[in-house]
Amino acid sequence: MKPLRIGMIALAAISLHATAHETWLLPSSVSPAAGDSIRFYMTSGMSFPANGSAITIDRIVEQGLSAASSEGELRPAAEGGEGALALTGEVAGGLNCAFVRLNPRILQIDTDEAVQHYLDEIGAPEEVYEQWDRMRSKEVWRESYSKLARTYVQAAGEALGGSCLGATSEGRFEIQPLSDPTTLDVNGELTVQVFFDDKPLAGQAIGIVREGDAPRALARSDESGQVSLTVNGWGRYLVYATHLRPAVGDDFNWESDFATFTFYVRKP
Repeated sequence: MKPLRIGMIALAAISLHATAHETWLLPSSVSPAAGDSIRFYMTSGMSFPANGSAITIDRIVEQGLSAASSEGELRPAAEGGEGALALTGEVAGGLNCAFVRLNPRILQIDTDEAVQHYLDEIGAPEEVYEQWDRMRSKEVWRESYSKLARTYVQAAGEALGGSCLGATSEGRFEIQPLSDPTTLDVNGELTVQVFFDDKPLAGQAIGIVREGDAPRALARSDESGQVSLTVNGWGRYLVYATHLRPAVGDDFNWESDFATFTFYVRKP
């Protein structure tokens, strides 16, 4: 797969309000047929799956759409969706795996209270709180953050070859389902594994939310980077995580990667 590369690192200060935003990718159809060209909508919002703020095309640094028998790409749609960036791609039979990775931006948080809220919200590890306690009297929080959004969609038709599960991006942080999430039933359990720099990441906070529900308490990955998440009904789901760590840069003192993926559980 040849990734789409547009531009270099983008730096932009944004408000704290955006720290609560997850960024996700959703297909226009949860039951397409092989060969269908469908849309994929990418948005940042606070109430999954409602559209929030549209991603601009210049922020995309890498993207792809793959299945067992094919590798392709996502292309800008002729007409966008309100509050979301619309991309199109042709799906193959079986499981299709689509992703978009965005280039880094800069976030500044100006108050201790706002930093505390942010750390609590993403489930930051204790060492991050301790590091910030040592820094906050002399430094302003400035964070370089990157985002990776995936979605999985099952298309009717014969699946040829292997599986697109496990395909990685060029990003540093990944959440990978260990089985096809589109085949779960309404009482199923999904095991995911998190990686940082291609190594399993222990102690990472991971969340899951079903459309129409409130987010559940965050879970943490074990020593192998794995955690099991329960599906409790039909509909669209978002799995999300933020890996945050201290960093030294020309214009930032923290670095993070946000990763999400979405899937649909069929109604019985």
